[in-house]
Amino acid sequence: MDIELKVASHGVLPGKQMVECWQNGEFVAGIYPHEDGIRITSKYMADVLKEEEPSYHIGQWVPSAIIKLRERR
Repeated sequence: MDIELKVASHGVLPGKQMVECWQNGEFVAGIYPHEDGIRITSKYMADVLKEEEPSYHIGQWVPSAIIKLRERR
């Protein structure tokens, strides 16, 4: 599975940015700013898992989540 992330202008919130998630050349998800943090949207979202063990990031262990995408049809 080839996943690519691209920064783009937010289409609804002027002056804000979003991250586009592309899989094998097709847009599959967006990551947007949200008043409580971030919002991830995708019609392909199959499951969201909060990892039991934190991930190592820039010298420290931090909580993380895995967003599983189902196959496009």
